Amino acid sequence: MDSNKINCDVVVIGAGVAGLGAASFLSHSANVLVLEMEDQPGYHSSGRSAALYIEGYENPVVAGLTAASGDYFRASEHSESPLLHDRGGLTLATIPGGSSQAQLEKYLATWQPFCPNLGPVNVQTCMDFCPILKPEALIGGAYDPDYKGIDTHELLQTYQRILKNNKGTLLTAQPVESLSRDGDHWLVTTPGYQVHAQWVVNAAGAWANTIADRAGIPTIDLSPLKRTAAMITAPEGAESWPIMHTLGADLYFKPESSGIMVCPQDETPSEPMDAFADDYDVAVAMDRFAQVVNYDVQHIQHTWAGLRTFAPDRYPVLGEDPRSQGFFWLAGQGGFGVQTSPALGRLTAEVILHGSALDSNISIERLVG
Repeated sequence: MDSNKINCDVVVIGAGVAGLGAASFLSHSANVLVLEMEDQPGYHSSGRSAALYIEGYENPVVAGLTAASGDYFRASEHSESPLLHDRGGLTLATIPGGSSQAQLEKYLATWQPFCPNLGPVNVQTCMDFCPILKPEALIGGAYDPDYKGIDTHELLQTYQRILKNNKGTLLTAQPVESLSRDGDHWLVTTPGYQVHAQWVVNAAGAWANTIADRAGIPTIDLSPLKRTAAMITAPEGAESWPIMHTLGADLYFKPESSGIMVCPQDETPSEPMDAFADDYDVAVAMDRFAQVVNYDVQHIQHTWAGLRTFAPDRYPVLGEDPRSQGFFWLAGQGGFGVQTSPALGRLTAEVILHGSALDSNISIERLVG
């Protein structure tokens, strides 16, 4: 751009999957600018996600948003390569995790209405799916063939292509320094630009409250929680295994092209930061893995961590802040931001462009009174 002054309809702060998804939908009918503080989009949580498409996930609200995103993920015209890949998912009721047959039955009753192909499997079938499982550690399990892997890189690229094709702009390495009302518009200042926009979309992930504070808007109850992962060398044949997680939500592991990703499903409160794996959390992951498998981990290839940001009810937070005109929250996507990004991006565009109403379960108004 020739000038450091930009006028647009909507400025989206944050080029993670939520921000870029919203920007791509908005750009069909509005002049959109995306600002990203890092040198590349998707650097933080979006680029460190397990990237799964699971319709029976977290809670019924998230499950509904995920299902509403399904057509987008499956539609070939949106991307240059498939966004979804078959994986299958095996939920393990483990004795080390304190699971019981009654808890397994409750899990099935809760999620079968959302996942019609989810069904119970016995210990032997669990072993057939993953031969290194310890039979003595299992009560049984539940298998859903409809678990998918999401190509997050291609999804981010897809959103960026749509934005670019619609004459929208993405600027990286432009952290927001200040936001203020300037008449009937917002003035957003970065190290390189002054941006005038009618709407600000706060899609800053773990930094959502930081952006609100810089805009002089009272913060809301959002908690960034750190989650850890480690990549280990995989045994032969692991590429055919499903994604596996424990009923007690203390471990999941899934095969990748470079090995097996192991996660202790930790949720450690954190300040907004470039998260990194703690040695203790990696050790916990390896210990929990060892309790349910017969496999000697010889080498940890690498470790990482990301921040998943939740509202207290673990529903996403959307909508124009009732205390500040034109300031739109797109926050609190926790661990489901990738799989719900089409639905949440579409909702953001419908509210901003057409004044559509939001479900009270996800509206910002539930958190500000």
